[in-house]
Amino acid sequence: MEMTLLRPAPPVDLSLRPRSLVRYVFSRIRGYSSVQQPPHSSPTEDGLYGFAQPILGARILLSDPQLLMESLYPGAVLAIVCAMYASFSGAGEHGQWVWFKHFYKAFAALAPLPSVVFANHYARIAAMIRWRLGFGACGPREMPLGMLLGRLARQFAIVAVGVAPFVWLLDMVPLAGHVLSGALLAVWGLHWVVADAFDDAQVCLPGESLRQSIERDRRAPSPWFVRWIKQGADHLPVKAPVLGRFMRILGRAMRTFARFCDKLALDSRGEIDIMEKNRFVSLGFGLSTAALLAIPVLNLLFRPIILAAASHVVGQIEAQEEHAHGAMVNQGTPSLPA
Repeated sequence: MEMTLLRPAPPVDLSLRPRSLVRYVFSRIRGYSSVQQPPHSSPTEDGLYGFAQPILGARILLSDPQLLMESLYPGAVLAIVCAMYASFSGAGEHGQWVWFKHFYKAFAALAPLPSVVFANHYARIAAMIRWRLGFGACGPREMPLGMLLGRLARQFAIVAVGVAPFVWLLDMVPLAGHVLSGALLAVWGLHWVVADAFDDAQVCLPGESLRQSIERDRRAPSPWFVRWIKQGADHLPVKAPVLGRFMRILGRAMRTFARFCDKLALDSRGEIDIMEKNRFVSLGFGLSTAALLAIPVLNLLFRPIILAAASHVVGQIEAQEEHAHGAMVNQGTPSLPA
């Protein structure tokens, strides 16, 4: 088995910038849809780099038939189950699109199922992609079923609970409340799609056990939304003459809610930390993922494509961080006397 899926490409020449905005965007996306490090030269370049990663993910899968078959296996099983459901559910109905309506309804309802049933299968694929892209030796982060169920339950809880108070507050805004709350829910959901993709791309480093790999992620800082809630509580006017007592009660409630969200998001700390440090790459990745989800048929291949894309992105980011850390260590090491 060859070690390299796609050969690393030279960095995009940032000095070449077409005058037309459309040509510039398409030329950058085409250039960044190859194996290379994030440019980190400007927010726009990072965003376009992130947007191109699902395209690269599709290229990675198409470059190796065996890897493609392994990646499509969970989706194929899910599609067969949904097709059987659609065939029986729409038996008494008439219409050209009845079957597809039932199929996609079942597919949407059962979409989280592969996250548990095929989680270790995806973990092995992620480790294989990371190794064959040249990021060094690694092992799959395979977990027992009980741990997988616990992580899935906590993720469902944080996705549902973490944004609920703010959606409720926005719904109370006259006229634009429903639009604002809907936009918040869309952004929140997309945030967790990217975080879940980065989580699937995690691997065990050489000599690292599963427990050590999980603890490495959990040692990351608290997520941004937890810190924001705590900062909001710290800035409440608790000494106000009229509302001071209410503000103190509200502040305690906000800190309690922040601690609760922090516990629910404990498994995702590492991935969210990566997203925060590379926010424009993550933003572009999320927008491209949303576009992929909106395309019929291609959205059936959504999970393997973003798994391959996330494996490349996380591998490149970790390689850059390791290189930067090594450079800092070398600079701080005193030279030996001649």
